[in-house]
Amino acid sequence: MVQRQLYVTGAIGAQSWGESFTSAYDLPNDTAYAESCASVGLMLFAKRMLQMEGDARFADVMERALYNTVLAGISLDGKAFFYVNPLETVPRTMAASHAHDHVKPVRQPWFGCACCPPNIARLLASLGQYLYTQREDALSLDMYAGGQVELVRDGVHITLSQRTDYPWDGRVEIGIAAERAFTTTLALRIPDWCPAPTLALDDVPLAFELRKGYAVITRQWQPGQRLVLELPMPIRRVSGHALLRQAAGKLALQRGPLVYCLEQVDNGSELYQVALPRSAEFTLVPGEGALAGMTLIQTDGLRRVDQSETDTLYRYDAAAPGWQTQRLCFVPYFAWGNRGEGEMRVWVESAEA
Repeated sequence: MVQRQLYVTGAIGAQSWGESFTSAYDLPNDTAYAESCASVGLMLFAKRMLQMEGDARFADVMERALYNTVLAGISLDGKAFFYVNPLETVPRTMAASHAHDHVKPVRQPWFGCACCPPNIARLLASLGQYLYTQREDALSLDMYAGGQVELVRDGVHITLSQRTDYPWDGRVEIGIAAERAFTTTLALRIPDWCPAPTLALDDVPLAFELRKGYAVITRQWQPGQRLVLELPMPIRRVSGHALLRQAAGKLALQRGPLVYCLEQVDNGSELYQVALPRSAEFTLVPGEGALAGMTLIQTDGLRRVDQSETDTLYRYDAAAPGWQTQRLCFVPYFAWGNRGEGEMRVWVESAEA
């Protein structure tokens, strides 16, 4: 499933008929079913696999689903919901096409079959269960979020606290409180998107063994010690498998666990005319208004300009299109559709494709 049927946003389900998969590598963007509940279920499945296998690749899937499709399923004010989570929207086409009947350009206040709203709510309310896995041989930190957990290791009651601005910042401070010194193994997940993690104990660099995607440290821990995990968050250009035709010649942007998208409100309509050079340089900017507190991505992209002298639907030997520079703004996918109805697009044409 993950190798052939998973959207880059952590969604599953390519078609509305049967809410099901189609063939391998068939992941349509505008008619995707990609139900919010399906990504909640994917997280449940990934968590169980993680408990059995202890492999970070399952936590990577869990995180991808959470920070993109699951969070996209609920509006920023918590009052409206997506049942279906497309990766591309053109509202005027959606309004006229029965092939898009299941896809909505804005979140809905409720549904006749309202499984997604309570499913999202119960997952967010139980999120603490997804952050840690306690095993006989180790305590693993599977996802990062501010908070604390109390447990017993080596016969000692301990409290681990996390301080972090994740997913906007990759610095995670882990405080250790305990009755006395204790010996145990801590396993800190290194996400698949992070190329160069570092770890320090009380400001001293700490070597670690990488095992199944986790930084593994076995030692005697002292009360009051502090681990700092640094997970640099470069902006990654994501491309699809050669058989994923809907992403052929296109790129998506990801920073940390967050997949980004273009919206009409920032970039104008006809987003299919926009291209992203592979040489593009990116700038991080703070969001404003409804997106306050978020990190947005800006860059200089290109917009295709039709230079044909005819208005016919098809042209013979037409002049090549021109390109004009356009400042582009990418927003986190989970936040799209919170500023009114408009076009949206995750996969953007590569100017060098």
